[in-house]
Amino acid sequence: MKIGIVTEYFFPTIGGITENVHHTAMELLRRGHEIRLITGGTSESRGVGQEISDRIIHIGKSIPTFFNGSCGRISTGFDLSKRMRGILEAEQFDILHLHSPHFPTLPLIAAMQSSCPMVGTFHTCMNVKPLYMWYVKKIRPVVDRLDGKIAVSKICAEESAQYVGGPFEIIPNGVDVGWWKNGAKKIGKFDDGKINILFIGRPDTRNGLDILIRAFSNIHRRFRKTRLIVVGDGPLLFYFKSLVPDKISDSVFFEGSALEARRDYMKSSHIMCFTPEIASFGITILEGMSAGMPLIASDIEPFAELVTNEESALLINPKSVDEMEHALARLINDDELRTSLGAWASRRVDRYDWKRVTDMHLEYYSRILNGRGKKEPGE
Repeated sequence: MKIGIVTEYFFPTIGGITENVHHTAMELLRRGHEIRLITGGTSESRGVGQEISDRIIHIGKSIPTFFNGSCGRISTGFDLSKRMRGILEAEQFDILHLHSPHFPTLPLIAAMQSSCPMVGTFHTCMNVKPLYMWYVKKIRPVVDRLDGKIAVSKICAEESAQYVGGPFEIIPNGVDVGWWKNGAKKIGKFDDGKINILFIGRPDTRNGLDILIRAFSNIHRRFRKTRLIVVGDGPLLFYFKSLVPDKISDSVFFEGSALEARRDYMKSSHIMCFTPEIASFGITILEGMSAGMPLIASDIEPFAELVTNEESALLINPKSVDEMEHALARLINDDELRTSLGAWASRRVDRYDWKRVTDMHLEYYSRILNGRGKKEPGE
């Protein structure tokens, strides 16, 4: 099967969509399928193996945009529609898979231009609903061209159905369990007896890093042998650096994106925190679970589908500095609790391995392909 994948998000941008696209593509290639990955930006392929980089088609310039409390990406440039049409005509895909098909620009353009069967994966839960409702009403005819709709979680399916209609197939994000479990090495400068508290993720206003920094400022006064390690990059990184009080700046480390070293940072850390206010899924949570990390996570529905409070994670109100501080203090003081949470999390994660998730995608592709023929672009 020849599969086209269209996404605004790919390496070097880190995030759930990037991970979904990359690992699904790798697994499809392992099974003998052919893929092309259409995305914005330059030919830079940091974090990607040759087998994927050889199959990337870049269109336009990828630029950051701020929406829904996060830094997104959109592609700009001249003749994007013409170039997309040329690619689709030349490649003759059996099926086209669009990620976030309701957002500009490349997925929407592909949805308008394609004549082959199309599925779209919806990744996003919104907190700007009036604006979103107006926007979706304008682009609904394009979204209606999809032959199938996928959502990464139950709550994402329920919310998306309100705006673009259903039905939705729920296919979760996955995780490369083996990669996170094996081969990690401790980072020497952080292996000194201090308790390392880790944040991995894009430093966006919705992802809880500001709450963590404020909580750590208080915690560090009580537990001097602690440090905060921030792994992730983005346009707002400067803002989060400015939140760190001078008196603790020598105990807060901003390490950048660290693509290939993320599991080493987990191996070097004792506690992992990821507490966004809004999420449609928790791929960062799955990565921490795979590595056996004791987790502090948001008490929100998508995360509660992955972990159980007090068993495989501590779930807190993502807006509460006090709850974050209390959870940190518990884990700093209790080695046995850290070990227990990490062990339970590791046991629960295998069902999200990418092999199983790719099985779900291929079964869904087959159902779509068996149910429809070609259509004219724009039909």
